[in-house]
Amino acid sequence: MDRQNKIYILLTLIVIFLVGLTLKLAQPFIIIILIAVLLAYIMDPLVAFLKNLKIPLLISALITALIFLSVFFVFGIIIYRSMLDFAGKFPSYQLKLMSMITDILSKIHFEADEIIKKNFLDELKKIPIGSIVLSAAGSIMNFIKDFFVVFLYSLFILLGKYSLTRKLLRSFPRERGKRIAIILKHIDSGLRNYIGIKTLMSVSVGIGTGLILIFFKVEFAIILGFLTFILNFIPYLGSTIAVMLPPLIAIVQFGTFSRALWVLLALVVLQNLIGQVIEPRTVGHRLNLSITVVFFALLFWGWLWGAPGVLLAIPMTTSIKIVMENIPSYRPLALMLGRTGKRGRKNN
Repeated sequence: MDRQNKIYILLTLIVIFLVGLTLKLAQPFIIIILIAVLLAYIMDPLVAFLKNLKIPLLISALITALIFLSVFFVFGIIIYRSMLDFAGKFPSYQLKLMSMITDILSKIHFEADEIIKKNFLDELKKIPIGSIVLSAAGSIMNFIKDFFVVFLYSLFILLGKYSLTRKLLRSFPRERGKRIAIILKHIDSGLRNYIGIKTLMSVSVGIGTGLILIFFKVEFAIILGFLTFILNFIPYLGSTIAVMLPPLIAIVQFGTFSRALWVLLALVVLQNLIGQVIEPRTVGHRLNLSITVVFFALLFWGWLWGAPGVLLAIPMTTSIKIVMENIPSYRPLALMLGRTGKRGRKNN
């Protein structure tokens, strides 16, 4: 028995090592597939709606693809132009920021004052923000080119998903195939609800942030709204960054703290309204991850894949939790990943 346990542990470690090695070496391909799966589930509700109108699956998928491609193309061009505008205007913001820091330091007298002025401000002045933004804009254009390949993959995944049940019933004995099909249907429904609603919430908070910044006449509202949309997929940390950046821009732009405080207050209200009230009611508390799991997921996937891993960490971990919830032997692990609290036991 001891020998069997040792062999089992050894085999488990070997499997973990091989899986980790595969994830690391096949990073570009796996990330493309994961993004394609996310896109497929984002488009799925519209395809399902068109199918309910008795439109054939292929035509429904093509109509959905045209709508999403048009939105992505127009929005990509807007973001690209906004980033070019940001790159052109940022040097003046850099000078304003340096001037404000110099004024603050001039009012604070201590021994390290000159050292900070010399080291910190000199380093701040050397940061090539404009070239960094231009490089990022170029990366966005390259991403738009690659995006069409990813989008094509997502269409194949979307079309294949609807024929999977039929293939399972053909491939397995009737009862077993039916049982597997039911489990996969529950997993598919959970993933569609989570990814669809999470994307909708992220779009809402991104648009809301943009409108708030336009109302307060803060520049770069489109870029900051888009950044908020992306960061909303990273719980806690992403929301904090998304809330803090616009007030900093407002301080430098207007040179006062009053408007920046109003911007901060409005963004905090928006984030809490969507993140703490609307999203839990629509997604459900049982799909929320504990803070500890979120931290380790961000740490692990960020270490493994860098920035793409950080952005995909929570959607992937939540998707894994949904899958485990629908497999009886893995259900206890799914419960461990969820939040605890007053409603945690009931929903989890």
